[in-house]
Amino acid sequence: MMPDSVFEVILVGDSGNISRYKPDPVLSLLTKHLATPNPSAVIFLGDNVYPNGLPEKGDRLRADAELVLQKHHEAVKNYSGKVIFISGNHDWNKGKDDGFDYVIRQEKYIEKLFGGENVYLPSRGCPGPKEVSVNDELTIVAINTQWWIQRGFRPIGAKDGCSAGSEAEFFTLLEEMINRNKNKKVLVVGHYPVYSYSLHGGKFKFKHHLFPLTIYRKKAFMPLPVVGSLLPLYRKYIGAPEDLSHLRFRTLKKKLKTIFANHPNLIYAAGHEHNLQHIYKNQVNYIISGAASKSTYVRKGKYGKFALAAKGFFKLKFTSNQKTVAESWIVDEFDENGKMVYQAELD
Repeated sequence: MMPDSVFEVILVGDSGNISRYKPDPVLSLLTKHLATPNPSAVIFLGDNVYPNGLPEKGDRLRADAELVLQKHHEAVKNYSGKVIFISGNHDWNKGKDDGFDYVIRQEKYIEKLFGGENVYLPSRGCPGPKEVSVNDELTIVAINTQWWIQRGFRPIGAKDGCSAGSEAEFFTLLEEMINRNKNKKVLVVGHYPVYSYSLHGGKFKFKHHLFPLTIYRKKAFMPLPVVGSLLPLYRKYIGAPEDLSHLRFRTLKKKLKTIFANHPNLIYAAGHEHNLQHIYKNQVNYIISGAASKSTYVRKGKYGKFALAAKGFFKLKFTSNQKTVAESWIVDEFDENGKMVYQAELD
């Protein structure tokens, strides 16, 4: 029998394409799961608005973007637990030079919806890390993965209100935070995953080599045999800016893996991939929960414990005996409480 949970964290990633003018199935499922008697938190893992974050007033996409953020607020407005938003590449205008302006607008807009509460982390577009001590048994650390690959202005140092004064100091602060909480469970959250058995991780189906445009549009069946393989191979070994193989992200990924490997039982949770994954490698649990509004191809790789392309989210239950249980819940048209498709006690 699973021990009584003392704190629950629901991880909702890539929710920026939710239904605008009718009840959204994943947000509706979220509200059901937030009605727990246990103390809890919900973390939105970035890409909170598709396609380009929150544009300036007067832009043709502004009203739609505002509506998406309002729908997020409506889903949790009666919730008494902790709410955290982090940013993803779409929130930074898909990495374009003016992305900083977009993410700052979104931070201000969301925090106004929440009555001025500091729910957007790390604040001011900073790289982080930002420590949130939940209780005596759990600490959450938020990092800004998009900062590492962002073009244009990126805030850094005290002059921009950031704790880290350099890339090297970011890693020093991160390791210090994890060490300081070595007797607690540590959940690190960012938008980009460290490992993935999906598209951004360079994993493709045979269909993607023959019909490469289906990587971006599921019904774009224009055959490009042989030549079509160049796109999947490029994304696997060189990488677009949003891929894990991209040079700038490799710098972050390599260092994170080194730090995490020194802290067994740490959990790193991310979105970005539009599916649900649990990967366990070097005594670290990697959760990908990016299926709030889209689902894309994923496979169960060598270190994969679970992989599914379906709309839903992960829930982590931190228990009173220092155990953690991970559950994956998906939308079920026959049950408003959804369907649990995976459950595992994390090592």
